Amino acid sequence: WNAHIALVMWVETLSGGGSMSQGREGALSLWQEGQCVRTCSVPSTGFCRFATSDDQRHCFVSLDEKSKISCIDADRFNVVKTFQPSDYNQRGMCWSVVVRGDYVYLGYESGHIVLFDRRSLSKQVLEVKVHDEIVTTLDVRDNKIISSSPDFTIKITSLTSEKVTAADTSSETKTSEGCDENPLESVVNSLNPARTAQKYSAEISHTIPLKCQGSSHIKIRPDGKLFAASGWDGGLRLYSCKKNKLLGLVEAHNPETITDMITFDNRVVCSGRDCKISFWTFY
Repeated sequence: WNAHIALVMWVETLSGGGSMSQGREGALSLWQEGQCVRTCSVPSTGFCRFATSDDQRHCFVSLDEKSKISCIDADRFNVVKTFQPSDYNQRGMCWSVVVRGDYVYLGYESGHIVLFDRRSLSKQVLEVKVHDEIVTTLDVRDNKIISSSPDFTIKITSLTSEKVTAADTSSETKTSEGCDENPLESVVNSLNPARTAQKYSAEISHTIPLKCQGSSHIKIRPDGKLFAASGWDGGLRLYSCKKNKLLGLVEAHNPETITDMITFDNRVVCSGRDCKISFWTFY
C-alpha cells in the first residue's frame, strides 16, 4: 500500500500485530491491516531512524530538537520521556539509536556515543568520543558497542560497570555529565545514602580499518559471535566478534546502494537503491 509520499526510511513489524513506519516526508505511522490508525510528525531533514524497545511497547524517535530523542508509547504516540546529552549544543544531530534492555545508546554527529538509563529519569550515564566524524550506525551486544563512521573505520568499544554507593557517584555527577544531579535523585540519595548504583566506563578496544569510506548498517548476530557491516561501496562484510577479523566479503549491491540490512540466524538480507533485495546464507 502507499504508506508514505516520500522515501520509507524504516519499517518494523510489531509483535502485537500491525507495523510502524517512518517516511522521509516527516511522518511516523502506525498501521493495522494496511490502514493507518495513528500518525505523528517527525523531522523530515533528519537521518535517524526510529527504534523500538525489546518488548516493542515504546518507540524511540526524534520529534523536534535535533539532538533529542523522545520515548513514545507505541500505541498512543504520547511522549513518555526524552533523552538529550548534557552538552547537547556540542553534539549536533542524532544519527543512530539502539535500545537494549534498560539502556538507550545514541550516536551523534560529533562522533560521540551517549548512553542513557531508561529507569532513572532519562539519566545520562556515559559519554564517549569514538569517531572523528558522524556515528552513522551502531549495534550493541554483551557490553560491546560496534560502530562505524565516514572516517574509514569500524570501532569496537568495550563497556564496563561496577557497583558503587550513591554517595560515591554524587560528587562526580557534575564532572562526568556536565550538569547537576537531578533534584528528585538528590532527595532519594539523601534519604538512602548507601543506595547502590552502577558506574560505567568505556574504552575503544579495537579499530578495524576500512577501504571504503563508511558503513550504512552494522548488525551483531544474536549469539554475539559474528557481525555484519554493509559498506557504502555496496559490499557486505562479515566479521568475527572474538578476533574482530574479516571472514568474508561479497559485492551485494552496486556501489553506494545498500540502504538496509537485517540479520538473523545464519542469513543476511540487504536492500538497496538499485531496487534489489539480496538474501545471503553463511556458515
